[in-house]
Amino acid sequence: MRNKYLLMLIAFLMHSIVIAGPRLIIQNGTLIDAVNPDRQAMTMIIEGDKILSIQSAGEAIALLIDDVVIDAKDKFVIPGLWDAHVHLTFIPELDYKTSYDLFLKNGVTSIRDTGGLIRKMQPAITYANKNPDTTPRLFFAGPLIDGKDRVYKGLEPGFPDLSIGIDESSDIEGIVDELTAKGATFLKSYEMLSRPTYLKLLQVAEQKGLRVTGHIPLSIDLMEAIDAGLGGMQHIRNLDLACSIEADEIRAQRGVLLSNRGEIPGSALRSKIHSEQRYTAIANFDETRCTSIIEALAENDVYQTPTLTINTFGSKRFFADAKWRETYKFLPKTLQKTWQTESLRLSAQPVDPNDVIFGNWSMKIVGLFSENNVKILAGTDTPIGYLTPGYSLHKELELLVEAGLSPREALRSATIAPAEFFNLQNKMGSLDEGKVADILILNHNPLNDIKNTQDIYKVILKGMEK
Repeated sequence: MRNKYLLMLIAFLMHSIVIAGPRLIIQNGTLIDAVNPDRQAMTMIIEGDKILSIQSAGEAIALLIDDVVIDAKDKFVIPGLWDAHVHLTFIPELDYKTSYDLFLKNGVTSIRDTGGLIRKMQPAITYANKNPDTTPRLFFAGPLIDGKDRVYKGLEPGFPDLSIGIDESSDIEGIVDELTAKGATFLKSYEMLSRPTYLKLLQVAEQKGLRVTGHIPLSIDLMEAIDAGLGGMQHIRNLDLACSIEADEIRAQRGVLLSNRGEIPGSALRSKIHSEQRYTAIANFDETRCTSIIEALAENDVYQTPTLTINTFGSKRFFADAKWRETYKFLPKTLQKTWQTESLRLSAQPVDPNDVIFGNWSMKIVGLFSENNVKILAGTDTPIGYLTPGYSLHKELELLVEAGLSPREALRSATIAPAEFFNLQNKMGSLDEGKVADILILNHNPLNDIKNTQDIYKVILKGMEK
């Protein structure tokens, strides 16, 4: 394997350059992360963008004349948060500067963009590289890698151009090399890939030390994908089929549909397959079969980004909550109006029973993930589903806890687990000497109530108070 994870490290270092300035001293705080025991009454000394030292608040330190001191007495210090599933270019009216500001306002100091054409993302990438002290750390996959009947090609309403289409004749290695040369540090697969093309993509990615996450292609059995080196899954998509006692029969029907003899657009074909098969599969859920698959996901470190905020869109209906709609005021004016209008229109419609079925099933599956030690990443799919950047991450943490994770496990999903996905756990994700100083200071203990991650006293990004 060639220079495994080198690209991730380069991207991390490029977005970690800060000019050394006064030290930042955080005194008297309680330190909480998903790796270490809780530490009360501690002093943390930050120099540049690194945690220089951590010691008991009772130990004397020699303050320098230009040190900046923050008194964190009765407050709680945690690592900066990640949103591991965002789309910076999904809605053109939502500019990247607004998104970056909202992420940081909410303590989201790292983001993982999971699908966008690099030429469209380039302004956001360039801005982040030039302004590392005012933007979250940015990791991106580049385009969705889809099949010839690609879903997101910009020709149907609601399906912007986010993808490229490949098949068995494509130069997959060349495509991957081109993406990584432009800064991609992982790959995002999509649902219309053919089985042989997908297996080749996984093989090429393994050779280059890249993880492939995404939607499991409709053409392949999940267990085969796991065995072939699958790195992650988004939205729990297609686990419904894998967990059905009628999986073989449903897959055979799916194969006929995928032949696409009617030559309908990929977006319509994908929707048709899910609408015809999802609820049949869920109605025939086999917990024994599903537990076996989930154990395989855990054993093979297949990272799950459930995006419960989007999976429960139609059942939890955050858009119907006036308090949630208040977050729209931070958006550009035209988008504020659009989201308010559409949210009120949808709120007046009755709840679709199928949305409740899918939402409840998603929560149940995440509970099984937790019971079986599957690695979970907190991600939201913002700004899809009227999910305001930054605010949506805290909603995701609430749902993860509701689904069965402990508050500490939820914190893990938004701190050290995303770092592990990129093999950066020795550099970020917990409060340890030598790690990057992306830090939140909270007014109340998040282990008592995960909603306390929303009660932010200070945000520290790369060693600097925001």
